[in-house]
This record gives sequence, structure tokens and C-alpha cells, in this order.
Amino acid sequence: MRKSLITTAVLGALAVPSFVFAADAAPAPDLTVAYNIGLYSQYIFRGLTQTDRGPAVQGGVDLTHTSGFYLGAWASNISWIRDSNQFNADRSAYREGGHLELDLYGGYRYSFANGVGIDVGALQYIYPGSKTPGSQDGWASPYTTELYGALSYGWVQAKISS
Repeated sequence: MRKSLITTAVLGALAVPSFVFAADAAPAPDLTVAYNIGLYSQYIFRGLTQTDRGPAVQGGVDLTHTSGFYLGAWASNISWIRDSNQFNADRSAYREGGHLELDLYGGYRYSFANGVGIDVGALQYIYPGSKTPGSQDGWASPYTTELYGALSYGWVQAKISS
């Protein structure tokens, strides 16, 4: 009798429906922050090694607003600026620094209801350090500004930069 009473009590407790009260979901923030960091065997950009086949530590942070505007920064160690100048083997373009690439960018991204998306913005490549006096001989400034525009549909994207 006692076993059947315990069994009935346990089965009855399991049969009683459980109620879970879910809290209202918090509204999505207007501003989101995303970040990344990685260790890579080398840094290759547009087919050229930036670290002379050495490892690269890279990381970035992106700030995105629900309106579609975004800002970001990305950095990596590099070696190509400190490598010897082809016109003078004893002189590199930078006297101090020149081991870091810092990319600052911002733009506007929007996706239409039909799946088409646009992305327009600007990107600035910065290489902190002190240039070697007279290093302009044979070296163009590594600082570069690019304007870009992209059109996408699903996973397909076409992008142009200048």
C-alpha cells in the first residue's frame, strides 16, 4: 500500500502541468559592439605578404547603429615597412615604429525588403611611426584612403574600391 501511495504521489506530481513565466525580452539596443582577435601564420593582403611570411596578431572592433551607420578599427602587426629599401639596403622607410597597420573605417549599410543590400564607406590605412629622413626616395607613402561601394543580393556581393 505504501509503495502504491508513493508511486501515485510521484506520478501525480509529474502529471501536473508546469508553468514557466518568461520575462519580456529586452528591446534590442540601438548601438552594438562586436570585436575579434586572432593569431595567424602570416598576413597576406591582396596577394602580398605583409609580415614576410611571419605570424600575425590581428584584432578589431566594430560599432554599429540600428540606422545602418557603422564605425570600426582593425589592427595587425606588419614588417614590410621596416624591410630594407630596394634602392638602399641599409635604409628602411621608417626610423621608429612601422610595425603596425591600423585601419579606421566607417560607412552606411542597408538591406532592402527584397534582399538587395548596399554598403558605402571610407577606409583609412595608417602606419604609426617616424619616417627615416630621405626615405621618400623609392618609397611612396603607405598611408592610403579608399572609398568603397558594394551591392549585394543574398550571399553574392559586388564591391568596388578606389
